Formats: sequence, structure tokens, C-alpha cells
Amino acid sequence: MTASTPRAISVLTVCMNRAEHLRISAAHVARWPHHVEHLILDWSSDPPLRREELPEDPRIRLHRVEGERRWNLCRAYNFAALLARGEVLLKLDADCWPAPESDPQSLLLQGPLWMGAGAGGSAGQFLMQRDLFDQVGGFNEWMVGWGFDDKDLRVRLELVASCPLWTLPEGWVVVMPHADATRVGAALQRDTAIARQQALAALRASRLHNRLVAAQCPWGSNRPSSRYLSQPSADAVPHWCAEASTIPVLPAPLERSLAQQRRRTFWAVFLAIPDPAIEALPEKLLPGDVQGRWPVDWWHRFYWFSLRPLLMAPVWGLALLRGAGRWRSGGRPGSR
Repeated sequence: MTASTPRAISVLTVCMNRAEHLRISAAHVARWPHHVEHLILDWSSDPPLRREELPEDPRIRLHRVEGERRWNLCRAYNFAALLARGEVLLKLDADCWPAPESDPQSLLLQGPLWMGAGAGGSAGQFLMQRDLFDQVGGFNEWMVGWGFDDKDLRVRLELVASCPLWTLPEGWVVVMPHADATRVGAALQRDTAIARQQALAALRASRLHNRLVAAQCPWGSNRPSSRYLSQPSADAVPHWCAEASTIPVLPAPLERSLAQQRRRTFWAVFLAIPDPAIEALPEKLLPGDVQGRWPVDWWHRFYWFSLRPLLMAPVWGLALLRGAGRWRSGGRPGSR
């Protein structure tokens, strides 16, 4: 195959309880002419995704994994890549799609490895030859939740791949704006200050967990990924279930240590409690997460609305003074 020969591109999208976003993004992808299939993996959404909810594009292949109680981007996209048929993989989350003018073949003529960068959701997307993805073993399946999975994959590709890593051009991927609360579960989708803070705390705890996992348990092609067994299905959508004994499990001492790190991070961000105070308080009062869900009770909400503002008042006061100082200095000649 010559460098100018078009390469078969598989678009990969994994979704768990994001049907509203997926219906919009899938319609945009269906209008894009540059791929041979759009592999959509329903990661145990409740209710399940239905094929009739998606565009009437014959390139769409919908599969479903049953029995998953928690979002796991790494396992989900590794399995989606395994199911894909193309020689090039384009990862697009449920909240994004390629811009109409985006031409993947022109990028692939420059290099086989492209990843998003920056903020706004494009950093997690990529366009790459599947043999490069396989060469590093895909995503690190010891990671869970949200965050740092793309950075870990980028570092391993830079170390292992014998080709330069290019950055997807700005605007190549269109990302639908939404709140952090959408990522962490339907129960937090209320657009309130406390819901936004709880979502931020959950995301920071998850990112810290995955960052530490990347350092303690590096992933590679020598690590066996989870395996999935075909399940009976009442419709035309293929159903799968993970073989429990093949799912990577962290060593118990490391998991206990990471659980404490997540606990301290979540409550410090959510309630603005200093780390020494969290260590001194009983864990029953500030418990750890259960499968990524944080048990926020009425007394936490009471504290958030009553005592937390008092703790944050000096910080807000300093911020106001700093802002006032900038405003005054900005009015003087020669000031910056």
C-alpha cells in the first residue's frame, strides 16, 4: 500500500448514559464521508441505547456491554478498538464530532499518529494507525473514572512509537460544551453551585487516582486486556459481558492507599477542609467512594451552605483585594 492510498478509518465512540449527546454527535458523524464504520459501544447504559435512536447510516455498528456498574473509559475503548475493522482508529467521545471540512487522509499523509491537545474536550481524541495503538497495549485498564488516561497514552506512544506525534489542528474536532456534572452521573446534572463543586471534587479525585496508577502500574502490550463473552440478545445489537477473572485488579495495599488519596482529595475540594482535619475526622463522617460514587449526605450539604462560606471568606476577600489592586494599577500610566 502506497502512502497516497486512502486508509480505512473506524470511528470509535463509547457511551454510558450519554444518549442525549450521542444522538447529536452521531448525526454529525453520519454526515462525514471519510470513515468506513462508526463503532458505538454502549457501556451498560440505563436504559440501553437502541439502534433506532441513531441515524440511519449503514456504517454504524452498535454493540453493548452488559453488567458494568461503573464508567471505565480505558476498558471500554480498548474493547471498541478490538471490535473495529479499520486500519486507522479515530476516537471521538459522545460529545464531539469532526468538523465538516476535516480531512483525515491529508493528516495521515503527514504522519500516522495524531492526538488532541489543550482544554475543552479535544485533548482526549486521537487519529492513529491501529498498530500503534496495539503496540502500546491501548489504554491502561487499571485506571478508572475520568482523567489522565489520554496523557498516559500519549507518553507511552512518545516512548514506544518510532514516528513523531502530531497535534490535531485546532477546530478539527468540534466539542459540545457541557458541565463536569454530566460526566459524573445523572444524579449531579442539576446546574447548582453545590452540584458543580461536587462534580469538580469527584473529577479531581479520579484524576489523582489515575495519575498515581500510571506511576505505580505502567501499562504496555505485555499486559493482557479484559476479555468479553458474547451474550444472548433479544434484538439485533450484539451483547457482551466481561469475563470477571480477566479484569485487571490493583494490588490490595495499593488500592487501599489510593482510596485514602481519593477520599482526602474529594472532601478537601468539596468542603474546603484542610488535609490534617480530614485525617483527624472519622472516616464514617467523611467516607470514601463506592464504585466511584461519593456518599454526600445531608450534614455535608448543611456544612457546605453554612460553615464552608465562613472558611472561604478570607480567600474570597484576598481575591477581591488582588482584583482591586490590578484595577488600580491598570489605570496608571506605564503600568501593566
